[in-house]
Formats: sequence, structure tokens, C-alpha cells
Amino acid sequence: MLTPAGHGRAAPPGRPRVVHLVPKLLEGGAEALVRSLCARLGAHGVDVTIVSVYASGLDAAGKSSLGVPVVEIGRRGRGDLGYFPRLVRTLRELRPDIVHVHLHTGQYAGRIAALLAGVGTIVLTVHGEEPRGLVRALLDRALHARTARFVVFTEAQRRRLAASERIPRERIEAIPNGVEYAAPARSREQVRGALGICDEAFVLYAPARLCAQKNQAVAIDALGILAEQGDRDLELVLAGAGTDEAALRARAGERGLSARVHFLGFRSDAAALLPAMDLFVMPSIWERMPIALGEAMLGGLPVVSTPWEGVADFIIDGATGFIATDFTAAAFAAAIARARRDPSTLARIAETAKAFAESRFDADATAGRHASMYRALIGARA
Repeated sequence: MLTPAGHGRAAPPGRPRVVHLVPKLLEGGAEALVRSLCARLGAHGVDVTIVSVYASGLDAAGKSSLGVPVVEIGRRGRGDLGYFPRLVRTLRELRPDIVHVHLHTGQYAGRIAALLAGVGTIVLTVHGEEPRGLVRALLDRALHARTARFVVFTEAQRRRLAASERIPRERIEAIPNGVEYAAPARSREQVRGALGICDEAFVLYAPARLCAQKNQAVAIDALGILAEQGDRDLELVLAGAGTDEAALRARAGERGLSARVHFLGFRSDAAALLPAMDLFVMPSIWERMPIALGEAMLGGLPVVSTPWEGVADFIIDGATGFIATDFTAAAFAAAIARARRDPSTLARIAETAKAFAESRFDADATAGRHASMYRALIGARA
């Protein structure tokens, strides 16, 4: 029988037992958040197990480095529905106090499996926009009522979720992502040499999936506008893979920019390339709290962004970065030109942004806030 979230068997005294349920563990920003968070929760008094619906993507050393158990359900693809009974059985055997779900698989199959397994409390982190239709809208309405807490990354996202889904604000926690960042071992010259980028180039860097949301076409078009205006030393590095790669390559070719737009493919070491870059560019249509943005700020790389909802929680225009006036290539090019205008101002902004990021994106503080939320939830239902 499905019971409302927060009700069920009383939690035993001691450490909360929490399962983090994800599709996989090695892909993008959401997966990086889960890895970082779960590796730190033990120090905050939480026992964690990660359940990966598909193969996690981590090798034995990667799993061991997390310091928490990783259970792989082994779903082979979207047509493999036999995984779902295994998922329910796994959750029953683990008997967690809380199941914390992530991404599309967690939002739907994960929450349903948790309810069928008799888990008393469910938490959903809202990483991004999910495609909506009548069936999903009805599912969300039923499952939201049985979800104890929703985690978002900004106050802007909290306001929007409360309004759009009619969720009481007190059930939504705004917890910024923690960002893991270590100073890269290689120098600017070494990274540029490995990538084949000349010393004189001023390099724009966009590490992200190549897809409509990330909107890399605007960065390519902005590069073309600046080149036409005489800015001939600009180059663009795209670190990522995705469905838009062929179209983006064609776009660069049509504008005569093929030699100045570098496609690196997916890079697990994207943050280690930061020393070779001059400006981090984020032309996204929407974001929630991008890990790559935090890495760039912590790495001392100045940022130019489009005005996606919530960007003001991270970038103050002219103080910690630059925000284009709209989503057009012309506006993005103007923001890049503004950033380049005064090298001393750009260096000062990068330092201010780094100090802001060190206080905002502290990974241990993120883990502590999650642990406090878990304890409050199991304490409330005991």
C-alpha cells in the first residue's frame, strides 16, 4: 500500500540510512554532484548506499574511491523493463530510512519503486526540466504528494518550483551544489601544447553536453561576429559530446571558423584544461546550478553567460562575471567584447569570483546541509 512520504516505520536511533538512486554515476554534472555528496556524507553521520539503475560507469578503483557501497541494478536499455522488480527488491533488502532520487529515472521509476518497497521518506533533487505530457503530469501530481522534500540549487528555482508545481515552500530546500576542484597539475603551456592551441590565441572555453539547452550555436555565432569586427585571435574550445555535434561542426564550417572551433569530445578531465583558457563561456538557454561554472570560478577563469533564470545567484554583472543582455549572438558577442576590454579589470573580476565561489560552492557545507535535512526528516516521522 502506498503511504504518504514521511510516514511509516519509525527510524531507529543513530545514523540515518540513505540510498541515493541514480541512472548512472559517470556522465555529467548531476552525477558529479552525487559522487561528491555521497563521498562526504559519512563524515556528517549518514550511512549511504548508491543504487545505479544502469551500469554505474565507474571501474573498481572509482567505486572504491567513493568509500560507500555501490549497487548496480544492471538495466540494459530503455526496453529492459525487467530491471524494475530487481530495483524494488534491492530497496526492500537495503531497508533505508530515506531514498534520495535523481534525474528522470529517479523522478519516476525511482519514486514508484521506493513506495512499493515500503520506504517511508523520499527526497527528489530537481536537476533540470523534464519533458511533460498528460501522463507525466498526472504521475508527478501523485508522486509529489508522497515526496517529503525537494532539493533545488537556488532561491529562484525554489520560487519557480513552488509556483509551477504547487508545492509548499517549506517542502523545498535550496542547497547549492558543492564543487570539487583541485588545482590542475599541468601548466597553461603544457595544456595548450597538448591541444594544439597557439600561445597567442585568446581562448573561449565551453565544457558541456552538445545539445539545444547548452546552446553552443550562439557561442559559434558570437565568435563569427567578433571575427568580422576584426578580433582575429579568438578561438573556441568545446569539451563535450552530444546530439548537436554534427550541426555545430557544420555551423562552424559555414562561417569559416572550422580552424578556430575545437571539438574535444567528452573529457573527464575538463576542469584540468582550465589553465589553458582565457574566458569561460556559458550560452545556455537554462541551467540550474552547473558544476562547470563553479569549477571555472574556483579556477580563476572569468565567466560570460547568457541571462538564464537564476544566473544572478552566481554572477553579478561586472563584479563576478559578465551577463549578456539577451540570448542572441550579438548580445553574447558584446558581453565577450566587454570582458576583453580591460585585462586588469578582467583579472580583478576573476579574483572576486573565485572568493565568492569558495564560500558558495563548499562541498563539505553542501553535505552538512543534506545531513541536517535527513535527520530532520526521520526525526519528524519517529
